[in-house]
Amino acid sequence: MFVKYMKDKFGTLERLNQEFGLDYWSNRINSWEDFPSVVGTINGSLGAEFARFQRKLVTDFLAWQVSIVNEYKRPSQFVTHNFDFEWRGYSFGVQPDVDHFAASASLDIAGVDIYHPSQDELTGTEISFGGDVTRALKGTNYFVLETQAQAFPNWTPYPGQLRLQAFSHLASGANMVSYWHWHSIHNSAETYWKGLLSHDLESNPVYEEAKTIGSDFNRLSPHLVNLQKSNRVAMLVSNESLTAMEWFPLPGRKVNYNDIVRLMYDALYKMNIGCDIVHPDSGNLDNYDLILVPALYAASDELLERLNAFVRNGGHVVYTFKSGFTNEHVKVRTTHQPCAIDEACGIRYSLFVEPKSVSFKGDPFEVGPADNTVNTWMELLTPTTAEVVASYDHPHWGAYAAITKNRHGKGTTTYVGCLPSAAVMSKVLEMTVKDAGLWGMDQDIQYPLIVKSGVNDQGKTVRYYFNYSDRTETLKYPHAEGKELLSGQAVKQGAVRELTRWGIAIIEEA
Repeated sequence: MFVKYMKDKFGTLERLNQEFGLDYWSNRINSWEDFPSVVGTINGSLGAEFARFQRKLVTDFLAWQVSIVNEYKRPSQFVTHNFDFEWRGYSFGVQPDVDHFAASASLDIAGVDIYHPSQDELTGTEISFGGDVTRALKGTNYFVLETQAQAFPNWTPYPGQLRLQAFSHLASGANMVSYWHWHSIHNSAETYWKGLLSHDLESNPVYEEAKTIGSDFNRLSPHLVNLQKSNRVAMLVSNESLTAMEWFPLPGRKVNYNDIVRLMYDALYKMNIGCDIVHPDSGNLDNYDLILVPALYAASDELLERLNAFVRNGGHVVYTFKSGFTNEHVKVRTTHQPCAIDEACGIRYSLFVEPKSVSFKGDPFEVGPADNTVNTWMELLTPTTAEVVASYDHPHWGAYAAITKNRHGKGTTTYVGCLPSAAVMSKVLEMTVKDAGLWGMDQDIQYPLIVKSGVNDQGKTVRYYFNYSDRTETLKYPHAEGKELLSGQAVKQGAVRELTRWGIAIIEEA
């Protein structure tokens, strides 16, 4: 099947050998009948293409299943499927083995499994990221088909956390929250992945809290269902770059593609900046003012030119290191880096090194010595037209820029040529959000208070306020007067509200 796929895609072996550099180390293929197994291949282009082919098999298989169901389902019925994410003991990042955007095309409703740390480690970040990805698949609301009830001993929620989690899913656009599972099973592999009920099948505090969630969903669904979100910031994620960076990892393999995705996403989340997720084939880039591009290592010329045009027309882009380095076949471009985006970024480089005891000169972001650090990877940037935002503090690499900003056409491009700390990345993104004119009233409210908003079926703005901490937090409500839906109380603009630990407020504007 893979050989047929390659014939259809490349036509001739001559083209394939050229595109994938198969002459190197005697990997050249001289007849389709001699096509080698990809098991143990040393060619990253061939290995990455096989991974793309495998993702296509998943897409085709799901579409085949859906086509069978569609022959029999009633008009009122729908088809969904529970997608999931890179797993690190919980849902973490972009799924490496499935192209969610392609695979969801045949579904009526996108579904997802979202699991996450709990107790003192509950931040809501995974709920938000998983929701933003899944909402993007069909461009509308989605179902949470699995999330945790009790699960493991380190996940058993503190009082109030199950409610906080449930409404957090709704705030990202979920139209359903379903728990895995109803009762804890008594044998087999998931004996201790506990459900709403424990093994005794009797009521317990988690079950009782779930009943309050069901009651509130039943009462408030007309105000909360079909929440429509309109974000001005997007993050571009790429399965191709994820796979390519697995073939050509950063030194020590300590950091992968999803670490960089989450470094940027988590910073936005804690600043209360709403974010959509887009992919290389998305045709709606112009819907946004700011696009974050983590480690776009493998990308076509066409995609990079679309991003250049986005900036020329007034948009703002933040790239990280490794972006634009290879084409879509993981073949390194032959001009100085970052190749097709060099003019938009106003920089060039040809050297990159592994940092040893490197920091940013002069602590430009005022984050303190512990966070003013460069980790794992650094590109030695030479500005052509870009402004230097930060440079390296190093006896040999100090002449080079680390982070730059460049005006290109009507917009700006920021390039982060190294792996910074979370604190530095947050400061860089704060700068670009302000440059894009997107810093608003909700950005004065910072984590552990999280704000999410959207428009309901009645055309009214609904704002969720979450306290992701174990202490009471105070906020000053900055928007138009409305009603807090859980309590039914009227809320005036400027009113000071207290959110109890792991507490929630849902305000619908009048």
